[in-house]
Amino acid sequence: MTMIFDVFTEATRGTTLSGTVQYRDPDNYGFDQGPAFGLQLIMDAWSEGGDFGAGPVSAETEAEFKELFELYFGPKARVDEDGYLLEDGSTEVRIPRVKAEEFYKGRIDPYGGRGFSDGVHYICLTPEPGAFARRTEEIIVSWTIEEDDEDPAGADADEPEGTSAFFTLEVSDPRYLEHFAKNAFFQTAFTGHLPGA
Repeated sequence: MTMIFDVFTEATRGTTLSGTVQYRDPDNYGFDQGPAFGLQLIMDAWSEGGDFGAGPVSAETEAEFKELFELYFGPKARVDEDGYLLEDGSTEVRIPRVKAEEFYKGRIDPYGGRGFSDGVHYICLTPEPGAFARRTEEIIVSWTIEEDDEDPAGADADEPEGTSAFFTLEVSDPRYLEHFAKNAFFQTAFTGHLPGA
């Protein structure tokens, strides 16, 4: 995935998080104003982690973030090399045997294709942007993003930097921000757009 933004956040204040997003490309493409961008940022901060990234989350929050990623990108149906569905958590074919294309008819992502990960084949299912948007409404209570009018690189910079914006978000439950106990830096390819939009 090509990283589009550098993201810097302050430590959380209860249910509120503030920070900046900056384009890595010097061209200005604008910033998505929708709250889905805020949810994408807090999800991606958890997945990126690292020395300067956000910290760990509880098992409950981790499970919810994984579910949100599946809604956004589409879940993966684990199959054998012939396309038969596997038992959950196993490499054994499900009994009765059924091919993923039959079981998930109409839900196979035409752009996702097939893949191989952790020794198991999989088929990508379609993303669920409507469900992701509904979850955004439940999690993000408020979201504001405002472009910085100043030249981010300054007049004497050797290398131009992209436009930046300040954001503030509030969540419905502080656990969604538990990984922001300190300032964090990470990069993201999320833009605030939903699949198919």
